[in-house]
Amino acid sequence: MPQALQKLHVRLVKSGVRRVAAVVEDTRALDSYDLTAGLGFDGRLYVSPPKQGPPNWLRFVQTGLEDALEKLTNRTNAAVLVIRRNRRIFALTFGHGRHLLREDLLQPDFGLRAALNALRHDSLWSLDSFAVEEQTVHKRSQASRASGIEVFGVDVSRDILRAVTGVPREDLPLQAVSGTGDTLAISVRTDFKGLGPVTDLLLSLYRKRTYKEHFSWVDNVQRVRDPTIVEDLDRRLLEDLAKDEPQSYLAPPEPLEWDSVHAFGYTGGRKHRDLNMTLATYLANIDEDSMTIETLKRHKVSAYEDSGEDPTNAWPVYKCLVFESSHGGRRFVLTAGEWFEIDRDFANGVSRVVRRVPKADVPLPNVRRPANDTLESEPEYNQRVAREEPTMALLDRKSARCRGTATSIEVCDLLSQDGDLIHVKHKKGGSSSLSHLFAQGRMSGEALLRDEDFREDARRFLRQIRPSWERRVPVEKPEPGDYRVVFAILGGDADQPGEGLPFFSQLNLARTYEALAALGYRVGVVGVQVTAQ
Repeated sequence: MPQALQKLHVRLVKSGVRRVAAVVEDTRALDSYDLTAGLGFDGRLYVSPPKQGPPNWLRFVQTGLEDALEKLTNRTNAAVLVIRRNRRIFALTFGHGRHLLREDLLQPDFGLRAALNALRHDSLWSLDSFAVEEQTVHKRSQASRASGIEVFGVDVSRDILRAVTGVPREDLPLQAVSGTGDTLAISVRTDFKGLGPVTDLLLSLYRKRTYKEHFSWVDNVQRVRDPTIVEDLDRRLLEDLAKDEPQSYLAPPEPLEWDSVHAFGYTGGRKHRDLNMTLATYLANIDEDSMTIETLKRHKVSAYEDSGEDPTNAWPVYKCLVFESSHGGRRFVLTAGEWFEIDRDFANGVSRVVRRVPKADVPLPNVRRPANDTLESEPEYNQRVAREEPTMALLDRKSARCRGTATSIEVCDLLSQDGDLIHVKHKKGGSSSLSHLFAQGRMSGEALLRDEDFREDARRFLRQIRPSWERRVPVEKPEPGDYRVVFAILGGDADQPGEGLPFFSQLNLARTYEALAALGYRVGVVGVQVTAQ
């Protein structure tokens, strides 16, 4: 009789951990059970007492009913089986057991790396990835049948693979494999004693490097393992958080079911709920002078349903922070609680493209910094340029219809008589505003060529300013070589406007430059210096 098929969620504990009990967050709050002898491994089972309570929606619904509802309760269970075999410790979780573990003791890439080495590269069911630009953008792609990587639309130049599910190789005794971060989910036919050989197999899969044959692109962004580098990068993070306008921000470290998330709360200010994670709210409720990395890892960001008092999910603040920095001429980004290094060859390739972007010779005035130390805003700057240069058409905040997009698109901020489509953004906004800048220029350039409605609206805007200026945009498809798309970065480096940007902004500039050049446009970038008043 074949053994039963078991679905297991397995985590590997870091090699320096020796005690089974150390893996669990708080053993005093749990019931624990010894394992039988002769299994080939030792360990313990930890079980959290079941929690029962009314569902969160009950109080609201009851206010609209004549009679009281019969007693309704939700019941949650959580358990973790910790086993030690050949001096390595594994944690197998059941129910909500993942919340019982100390995340800092888990091998962070075990699940994903083991899965990549176990799966057939041409038989994938789903991929989770995220791109770090103006925000951490999570993407989940699922195929209707097992397929190769090309079906999932992954951008190997910028996407970080977070999770993968697919069909295991035929030489493995596994029925299904899914890996995400530190967690490997498998379906395998085994009894309890068979967990020993199963963990041996999973450890060997984790140690392999066969994934490089078909998934080498995942190393474009690699986890940082040198504690000295991590310590320096963490110090830079703390310095950034101490600034009046930090570049770092908070974002969910994993895809969420947003229809079940009502608000977010924070350690130190749990009663203050935000609809979106907000770094300023967290910082306002803690003592910033005594902030440490340990504080950020201990404090939590919690997700709540409706009026529920108990969070449905919670993450360390450190795991929700997104921040970009450098060390020794190398590029790093903190996301999902880990520092990643941008592959040097990949980063150098991006830099080479950025250096090819010409400096635009557009005669733009400096941006002003009044005595109150607040930079002139983008609308104020654009209006002043249009006043001082009578031939410059002001199109800021004038959005034209576009058939190929869900929303209207700005033609540009300023349009010169020489065909310069000038898009303006402050550098101080970091990757957030700069990514928007390059996306706006790219979408506008594409729409100008393909969309008659877009050109019609652009002509109407120009006609409202001066009737003769409508000729700057033709009725029919224009010749792209007649235009130059110019990105004006307020506060940017006048000599090297592109090379002085954060890495992910450079990546966006490089991709935008190549896309617009392929369409036939001339492209330029200009750093607009600041003048104090």
